[in-house]
Amino acid sequence: MKKGLIHLFLVLCINVFAIEAKAQIGHWHWNDSNLPEYQYSGALPFTMQDDRGEDSLLPEDPYFLLGNYRLTVFAHVSGTIEMMTAERAWARINADESRPNYGVNNVFISYGRNRQQLCGMNSLAADNSRCKRTFGVGFARYDYTLPEGIACSRTLSVKPSAKVNEGVSELLVSVTIRNNGRRKQSITYREGMPINFVPMGLQMQSREERAVAYDYEVAETTKNSARININAHPNKFLVWPESNEASLYEVMPPSVYIQSTENVSANDSELSTATTITLKPGSSHTLHYIIGIGDNHQSLLASATCNRNGAFADEWRRLLPEFNSENDTTLRREMTWNAYIMEASAKYSTYFDETFIPQGSVYSYHYGDNIANRDHLQALLPACYTNPQLARSALLYVLKQTHADGELTRGNQGYGYAPPTIYKESDQQLYVFQSMAEYLRITHDYSILNQNITLYPAEAGRATTVMDCLKRQFVYLRDEIGRGENGLVRLQNSDWSDSFLHKYSPNVYNWSAESHLNSAMVMAVMPEFIRQLKAGNAPEAFTAAMSQYCSEVSNAFLRDLGSRPYSARAYLDQNHRFGLDLACIEPHSYLLQAEGLTAEHRKSIYQNIRPLLETPEKIGIRTRERSMWGNLAQGEDGGIWFSLEYPLALGVASFDKAEAWRLLKKFSFENFANHYPQYWMGHWTAADEVNSTLYREGLYAIWIPIENYRHTFQGFCSHPHTWPLYCYYKLKEKR
Repeated sequence: MKKGLIHLFLVLCINVFAIEAKAQIGHWHWNDSNLPEYQYSGALPFTMQDDRGEDSLLPEDPYFLLGNYRLTVFAHVSGTIEMMTAERAWARINADESRPNYGVNNVFISYGRNRQQLCGMNSLAADNSRCKRTFGVGFARYDYTLPEGIACSRTLSVKPSAKVNEGVSELLVSVTIRNNGRRKQSITYREGMPINFVPMGLQMQSREERAVAYDYEVAETTKNSARININAHPNKFLVWPESNEASLYEVMPPSVYIQSTENVSANDSELSTATTITLKPGSSHTLHYIIGIGDNHQSLLASATCNRNGAFADEWRRLLPEFNSENDTTLRREMTWNAYIMEASAKYSTYFDETFIPQGSVYSYHYGDNIANRDHLQALLPACYTNPQLARSALLYVLKQTHADGELTRGNQGYGYAPPTIYKESDQQLYVFQSMAEYLRITHDYSILNQNITLYPAEAGRATTVMDCLKRQFVYLRDEIGRGENGLVRLQNSDWSDSFLHKYSPNVYNWSAESHLNSAMVMAVMPEFIRQLKAGNAPEAFTAAMSQYCSEVSNAFLRDLGSRPYSARAYLDQNHRFGLDLACIEPHSYLLQAEGLTAEHRKSIYQNIRPLLETPEKIGIRTRERSMWGNLAQGEDGGIWFSLEYPLALGVASFDKAEAWRLLKKFSFENFANHYPQYWMGHWTAADEVNSTLYREGLYAIWIPIENYRHTFQGFCSHPHTWPLYCYYKLKEKR
């Protein structure tokens, strides 16, 4: 009896702890603009141990994304913001020099003997008992409870982009102060943003080590506006590029300005506003100001409002797709949120004169890289349904990185610069064919095939058409990437996974390595691509050549598969044949979509691999049955990757739609939060992968060299947002 009571007590304690752990992070709800928002109620700094009792290493100040095609802002729970530009090169405008991936802001309110800091890890915003932090579609709001009955609400709003390549690069800050006390108060509110322009690619270097230095000068000041010019100059010997020339370094940084209905000021290191008001008991006052980047063509002050759901909630609601007919509240909320994140993360590139959807996460926000193009191509898939003009521009953005021989560069950094690299990726063209096929199938916009574009580099001015570019890419796939002795598409040194390159030298295996994933992609995506090209009046010789290639690859794959229960992963040579003794998700993500297999065959393969890859996972399907490399089973060698599990769900839909819907729900943010309430990364965004139960489950596999892993950027990858949105629309289609 005594043991039973002790056991019951322990169970109750565990349950109470679980409830408290879940409640300490926050919750979702719908606001009166019929848009989802998240109220974060956890403590700062965020700390949590992993399943081994060690530090989870999650960033201590969680963040939410605000943005449009011309502006990116990360609003932290502490009230700190990171203002970014990406038109030429990824850079923070107000970078914190003491730590990477962070910003600096100065926000204070003072009256009588009270002086309160409203922003930062030591401010009132870090105290959930004195500040309510709410983050939604296009806004972040901080509601403060101050001494002597003073209340302050600080709302950050970003206006959505109405057209491709356009957008207002301004952050609107609205501050409402109310006197709920018993006596009149003279209150001073001050907000400032120090200017420290640091390209992401340079942030891990000291100021002295950076090849380019930036200084600041006040260009203009009036009572209600001020502008600071940012000037670039070499910090070491450089060949200074022309303004339109692709360059690793940003040599033409934008100016930054502040405008307000109140007084503003500027020096060579900060833009700020300070306002003193007198409030009688029961009265309130609202002030608005904007911080903008570049040339100001449209001031948001004229449209400033006091909407608690952000100043532009109505515009966001009109832009985003409606899911009102969706009865599943989780799907309705998450698809709306995912559509918002896709729009907020999309960015205009001056060099390519197109708008694309970056992979984000470590690549964009830490390194400042726009890689890999395969990721940008996957990210545009849902936009084919929700915003075809954005999808079209994103396709052209990638196609403009094609070289004359049909090679598609891995990506770019700095100002349109494609760096030399050890990566010889073998699947970029396949992702082009997939995305182009879906764009044409969904939109029927065959005019894109005759669109004039310029091959890379843009400044060379070599013009062609999209159709010609696709021909060049096919020839590159067929003849340069080629096929190996088993007839499978070669791996070169990287398909979706970079791990082969890390462990096996491409100097040894480059010419013999074959990829089952690439080959399965040919079988899955090229038949629809060929059909759509025929509908767009592509030359018969072109479609015939592709049909022959697709047939040969399919026959080789099925011959290699034989009677095995599932596909192999890759053959580097006769002595290095991977995936024969353990199941891997990679080829099956597309094999289950392949038209060359019967529905019964696809179903049989899925039934064989599902228990090996899904058991005992709570939130998804991992890449491996177990580690293939013999190291820690994380990342590519055992993690859960959104870019693999969602295509697998689409394959499952070809023979069992109910199972595909089950998988879609299992992959959701809500399901993650239910199983890992103690972690914040995964509740409203995620990196490109999450660790599985094989190792340190529920956390990001940190792979970048950095002294303090808490300072890595671990969220807002496109895949956990765009893939579920695309799958949702695909599953809704009648077949």
